[in-house]
Amino acid sequence: MSTTEVDWEHGKITAAGIAQMRAEIGIMHRVPGWNRTVTRDSIEHFALGIGDDNPLWWDEARRVDGRFVTPPCYLYSHLRGPRLHGGTIAIERYLPGVMGVWSAENWRWNRRVLEGETIYGESGLADVILVPSRFGGQSVTQVERINMIADGGEVVASCDHFIRRFERDQIRSRGSYLERPETRYTAADRARFLEQYEWETTARRGAEPRFVEDVKVGDTVGPLLKGPLTVTGLIGFLMGAGCPLILSNRIGARYLAERPGSGMVHPETGVPDTIEAPHWDRALARASGMPDGYDWGGTRVCWLSHAFTDWAGDDGFLQSMDVKLLKPNILGDVTWIRGAVTAVDADTATIELTATNQLDEATAAATGVVRLPRRAE
Repeated sequence: MSTTEVDWEHGKITAAGIAQMRAEIGIMHRVPGWNRTVTRDSIEHFALGIGDDNPLWWDEARRVDGRFVTPPCYLYSHLRGPRLHGGTIAIERYLPGVMGVWSAENWRWNRRVLEGETIYGESGLADVILVPSRFGGQSVTQVERINMIADGGEVVASCDHFIRRFERDQIRSRGSYLERPETRYTAADRARFLEQYEWETTARRGAEPRFVEDVKVGDTVGPLLKGPLTVTGLIGFLMGAGCPLILSNRIGARYLAERPGSGMVHPETGVPDTIEAPHWDRALARASGMPDGYDWGGTRVCWLSHAFTDWAGDDGFLQSMDVKLLKPNILGDVTWIRGAVTAVDADTATIELTATNQLDEATAAATGVVRLPRRAE
């Protein structure tokens, strides 16, 4: 068992590291899932984790051919399982110690996924792009191609996943986020958030079909509220979607020893932890140039998909979604998702969404294409 430690605070983007990545472009690996079989429980746990209470995901009356339907991004839970049997995730395998930030995703769904199916993922590097870093120096965008595969080899969905890699020295030296003021809310704020949440359940399209003939360019979508972001919310997301590096005790210690690129040592306590820990540990977040814990980019991807499905209604189908993640979402932040229809054709509507925080900063943007039912002739 190795005891080598990676200098995660000062990890560097090197020519050798880039060469290793480029040598592995196009090589696909099977990815362990948090879930293997789609079950009623796993669907419900995922919906709970993203705060989506649409009855479509758990109401017996809304089953399709006797089976529950999954939310579009439920497929994350068939990707994010533990790598205990020799596998690694790309952020620990390549450029160890260099920070990775979820920057974009492009999803394509070929059909709905239903309770009872066995689904697995495969992924591999599709591209490696050197780009100037906004913090100075250079950064790397690694593009992973992900296919979600059902029994018999059918690809039910695919995703291009973009991770931006930064040297933590660059981020800390700029201090862009470290000076960000802490967020505080009043009783009036909390009441306003609760009022919004109550309104959303009445605004959700639900079982009433939204026919494409009734949709016009300029129709508004949302708003949908998420947050304020809490550690509790992060835990909820992980319980539903999974995470490859949430490991404990002997299993966690052995994993960190065998895969040094997956670990970091707490600067105050000397306790080893995984590279996921800055999401909820303030000291590790600040050592990475963030003011506090922060979400996974996939969390906001799921939230944006929730806005699309609430608008589309239970008979609509989200065909594609392209997401750009623009700024970090820090503990305490709220996210408001709003948008409008930008195009309509014979059976689809295209929608542009923007996610903004309490500072009126855009933290994400998405374009989705939703297939809608037509009125009977």
